[in-house]
Amino acid sequence: MGSPSIPHPPADMNHRSRRHTRRVALGSAIGTFVEYYDFTAYGFLAITLAAVFFPTQDPTVGLLSALAVFGAAFVLRPLGGIVLGHLGDRYGRQPVLAWAVITMALSSFLVGVLPGYASAGVWATLLLVLLRGVQGLSAGGEIGGAATYVAEWSPHRRRGFMCANVQVGNLLGVLTGSVLVALLYATLDDGQMESWGWRIPFLLSLPMGLIGLYIRRRLEESPEFEALREDSTTAVKHESSPVATALRRDWASIVRVAGFAVGGFAGYYIVYVYGATFLHRQGGLTSSQAAWCTSGSLVLAAATVLGWGALSDRVGRRPILLGGFAAMAVLAYPAFLLMDTGNVTLAFLGQATLGLCEAAVMGPMMATYTELFRTSTRFSGFGIGYNIGSILTGGTAPYISTWLIDSTGDPRSPGLFLMTAAAISVITALRLPETAHSPLRKD
Repeated sequence: MGSPSIPHPPADMNHRSRRHTRRVALGSAIGTFVEYYDFTAYGFLAITLAAVFFPTQDPTVGLLSALAVFGAAFVLRPLGGIVLGHLGDRYGRQPVLAWAVITMALSSFLVGVLPGYASAGVWATLLLVLLRGVQGLSAGGEIGGAATYVAEWSPHRRRGFMCANVQVGNLLGVLTGSVLVALLYATLDDGQMESWGWRIPFLLSLPMGLIGLYIRRRLEESPEFEALREDSTTAVKHESSPVATALRRDWASIVRVAGFAVGGFAGYYIVYVYGATFLHRQGGLTSSQAAWCTSGSLVLAAATVLGWGALSDRVGRRPILLGGFAAMAVLAYPAFLLMDTGNVTLAFLGQATLGLCEAAVMGPMMATYTELFRTSTRFSGFGIGYNIGSILTGGTAPYISTWLIDSTGDPRSPGLFLMTAAAISVITALRLPETAHSPLRKD
């Protein structure tokens, strides 16, 4: 976890090399790619994993059990955000990011070598829950740390664009998982998938993680953190708990981040992760068709998210976030009507529409969160607020969506859940002070 001795660049972002800043953004994005490929692969394989680890005569019960384990990782995300945030604010961003990526990769690889329920009984299920918990701890600090790191290297007039690179890594990681699962479903039958095919995405995590670790260990520490560490007059430097400081001093910013994260996580996990399961089980598409629709939606999102980040540098964060969440709230239920038609083209149109709404809010989101906190508590404050949202609507979104359909008999009911979550984020955006065009807050 230790970082090498490094030069200390000046704190003024306008004097920093654009080439070096781009390298920082790329390095952070690659690490986030690995993290989110690992973390969401489980969601794409939920139907198969239900058969492997939760065999039951009722497929809905098995799927709910598999999705409950998916959600269990989110229970530990806030703890991961607190622990990694504390370490990142006390000892540096770079070593914590290196630790996070290899921890996620190792736990994912171990999922890939687990025995199924037929071989190990309940022990297989318990080990799966344990490893998902480790993934949750790692994911809890990953994206907040990556965004903090990039923001602290970025010129303030391009921070939205630069931080959106982290989201590109996020989306491309999920896209890679989606495409790989689509190829597996297209080439293997159900028996092969349940026997060994499901293991492949998890086993590939280890080499990806080693690449991510190599890249992140070669990155320099952020200049904002170095300036804080060197400033002997900064009292907060000696704070024993950045988490406690953030809760006491920046609670309003934490609430704002959580308010945005509620809608952001609901959109992300309903559209990109649960979407394939919905299209297959409710929309009547084949597993392969559902996975390809999701992959197409992710391609569109990844292609546009940088543009939204750049636009927020020109017009501000608030109007982009407000417009994106408002569109999501209005279009959520109509989009699910299209996704439930059984027609591949219409289903893709519905999913892609919601995916583009999600991309619009993802663009300025990372920059906005980092701009709300001071250097000494940025990693911690970001992690606390972000992971409150994750536990409320991230891991729960696929489970609640499946439960709503089963309880109400309305296959479009997940749209109502998404509409409600997006409305909360609209209210948050209405009360957001504009944070673009200004240097990051200091202590």
